[in-house]
Amino acid sequence: MLFAHLADCHIGSWRDEKLKHLNTEAFLKATQMCMDKKVDFILISGDLFNTSLPSVDNLKTIVGRLKELKDNNIPVYIIAGSHDFSPSGKTILDVLEKADLVRNVFQGEVEEGKLKLKFTIDEKTGAKITGIIGKKGMLDRTYYEQLDKTDLEKEDGYKIFMFHTALSEFKPKNLEQMESAPLSFLPKNFNYYAGTKKS
Repeated sequence: MLFAHLADCHIGSWRDEKLKHLNTEAFLKATQMCMDKKVDFILISGDLFNTSLPSVDNLKTIVGRLKELKDNNIPVYIIAGSHDFSPSGKTILDVLEKADLVRNVFQGEVEEGKLKLKFTIDEKTGAKITGIIGKKGMLDRTYYEQLDKTDLEKEDGYKIFMFHTALSEFKPKNLEQMESAPLSFLPKNFNYYAGTKKS
């Protein structure tokens, strides 16, 4: 099994003319490497875009590359991050999923006050993928506090957990005041944790 893990692409974040294309170029280069190496799938753990409603130009470029990945039989599994998720709950990622270009792995339901996540299973490898979206100001904390970890931890097979939140135990000293969650919020017994870099 060979997969790639991307996060915090922040497409569209720079306004300066000299910098505004760098994020897009980095994404295109990284995904080209994925195609060259014939990875089984790609994980994007939040903030593909810098906003929930990106510009048409940025959207056109990214959609073109996502279509190439699909044509090369490389699925893209994704969660929304704190930038590409809006307070209204609307995000362009929903449109990309509807077009069958990405799969949002934040799936589940609340039963008796507990969040029960479901696994998305990669057809080629059998990898079982799930995760929790990120929200600004640690508003995603509620999801972790309500998370029913029992079934997730008992599930067999190769498991991946995607998340988009800072972990208290790994914060650099210069970001001590940044809101974060303890490592204990994450379910145990996963083979890979696809997080994000917070700096």
